[in-house]
Amino acid sequence: MASIRSLNSRWVAWAFAAAYLVVSAAVGVVLLTMPKAEVPAAGNPTSYISEDGGQAPEIMVSPAPAGFSRVNGPAGIETVVPDGWQTVAAGGPGAMRAVDPSEPGRIVSYGGAPMTSPDLVGVHLSYEQRFAERTTDYRRVDLNSATYGGHPAVEWEFTHQDGAGPQRVHALYWLVDTTEYFVIASAPDDQWSRMKPVYDAMVANSRP
Repeated sequence: MASIRSLNSRWVAWAFAAAYLVVSAAVGVVLLTMPKAEVPAAGNPTSYISEDGGQAPEIMVSPAPAGFSRVNGPAGIETVVPDGWQTVAAGGPGAMRAVDPSEPGRIVSYGGAPMTSPDLVGVHLSYEQRFAERTTDYRRVDLNSATYGGHPAVEWEFTHQDGAGPQRVHALYWLVDTTEYFVIASAPDDQWSRMKPVYDAMVANSRP
């Protein structure tokens, strides 16, 4: 049996940003949970992919909080990162990342690149399956179809183990014409209460 590789938190954050650029469009995967038509109630997260053709939950846009700076990235993406977090290329032409200078395990990534398949859900289900096979203690928190600014979107949140302990990753992907954009936040699971406002600010202030 092939060994399972443990991915460190810094690798995961930029690898997600870069790896989606070459994700296969294959959709022959089995859903890990049955689809649900209703939107999960707050405080009771449920993993689902909506397939009933109904309207997906809309991710609302609101003003950025103080303490953030606006940044531009690949394919014309605009978002915000915390003040003092330096942005650098994330190892691929369509991705940038920024790291908390006081805690290297807290990382954000953002970017955009052409997408060859319009099946946003299928692409990320396929990639989830492959990622779960090669990482340690992968656990899906949510994988939801949604809309973002009127565009089809997928939100994906999960935990896994890296060399320092449990890590949580939350990502939003959305498709505008033939370009896929994304924002990703990653942090140690026990620090997620501090990281979630960073993710929320990026989601609330990203364009297009």
